[in-house]
Amino acid sequence: MLKLLQTSRCWLLALLCPALVQAFPMHKVTVPLGHPANGSILHLPEQRQLWVSGFSQYERWLTQVDLSNYQTRSIAVPEQAQYFSQAKLAGQDAEQLVLLTLDGILQLEQRDGQFSWRQLLRTESIFRVIDPVRLRERNFSLDLGSGLSDFLIPDFQAYHLYRQQADGSFRHFALPVSARIQTWNNNRADYSGRRYFTLDANLDGLTDLLFVQEGQMQIYVQQSDGSFSTEPWLPGWPVTLSTEQQADQRSDAGRSYSGQNISSLEEVRDLDGDGIPDLVVRIEQIADALERSARFQVYFGRQIEAGLSFPAQFDTEIKVDSVPTEVVIADFNGDGRADFYIPTTKIGVGTIVRVLLRGSANLDVDFYLLAANRRYPAKANFRQQAKIDVSISNLRFDMPLFELVDLRGDGRKHLVLGEAGNELRFFAPDARGLFNRNSDRVQFILPRDASRVRVFDLTADGKSDLVLPYDSLDAEGQRNQLILLFSANGEAGL
Repeated sequence: MLKLLQTSRCWLLALLCPALVQAFPMHKVTVPLGHPANGSILHLPEQRQLWVSGFSQYERWLTQVDLSNYQTRSIAVPEQAQYFSQAKLAGQDAEQLVLLTLDGILQLEQRDGQFSWRQLLRTESIFRVIDPVRLRERNFSLDLGSGLSDFLIPDFQAYHLYRQQADGSFRHFALPVSARIQTWNNNRADYSGRRYFTLDANLDGLTDLLFVQEGQMQIYVQQSDGSFSTEPWLPGWPVTLSTEQQADQRSDAGRSYSGQNISSLEEVRDLDGDGIPDLVVRIEQIADALERSARFQVYFGRQIEAGLSFPAQFDTEIKVDSVPTEVVIADFNGDGRADFYIPTTKIGVGTIVRVLLRGSANLDVDFYLLAANRRYPAKANFRQQAKIDVSISNLRFDMPLFELVDLRGDGRKHLVLGEAGNELRFFAPDARGLFNRNSDRVQFILPRDASRVRVFDLTADGKSDLVLPYDSLDAEGQRNQLILLFSANGEAGL
């Protein structure tokens, strides 16, 4: 049922901190949901919609937020649905909401205020049994160059590629890429689809698919008619990756991991802005169960007569002295080159004692900028510290709010940091470095788990907006809602 929301419209910082009105005017809208916002958030920009999933121990929800009037509407989720995503479909002007189910893919049709589900295609997948109380976003659609969405679905013995045709039909290609499996001594078996990468591997102007199996990069090449080869091409690039046996860290094999190095493919993308794909290889160095470090080695792609090639020796690298919790690669300062930020936390006796005594752990976030000479620095260009809240009694850890947002629309990012659950800090971009060392502070009640905060351009003005989701465990008065923070319009913006 449609609900007219009570929206909170205010200049956020004018209300909370008048001295900063000229620096940080933001528009705040509160969107009650009627269920926890503890699942995923999907933005459909052309339809001006957000889709928010949530769940409890016994139930799951999927809610549409209309960004033109902030009305919400919950829809019935098909019993066999497991994941949702968006897709550009033939005959549709805007992207559509799609579901991956036990036996295929469904499209949500919206006509005259009514919702219905239409079967797009039938397919098997690795997801043979439904988790009945979870519904999350999963990226199972991609555009391989036609301007329409294709679907790539993992299965046990293959990846199913469905290429969308101009008439809305699909061509099926079974790529022989098996799932990864790990079995455990309690008879548990974990299956997962392998990560895929997209690139133009032979520089013919067509997008190809890359998978890693048994330490080898295997490429499925797109043909001129849009079909895909079902036999992998092994490019033979001189980049060493660990096999699955070498990377297996289960402790029941009687193996010592002391002194081991495990190499994996972290990313394939153009880092230096020359239009040629580059490789990022992650090397995890293991001293013992607690002491670990990592390196990220970058191989810049070269164009040769035969196509794409890479050097035998990496071109530049980044070293971190602990284990990254994630790796984010993007252009932070608008120079057209890809930079890194890497959050890390040290797992040692000191961290364990701190968690027991204070209920928190330190998080170091290091920023590395790619220079004009195509080198990353030996020391981070900028470091910011944050805290992870840990609840041992509830077996829960809550990540801090830590986001990069383009608040002016010029490509240069602000750093937004949450502190103590009730404060936002804004670090403005700095021409001499990356961010100013001093920040502007705003009192604001933050979500308990800020890892679910999302950054979108909700108004199509080229500026970043923040979506803060709150669940049933947040503070009284904040529960089960979204708060949208919009960048201000005009020159007096953030």
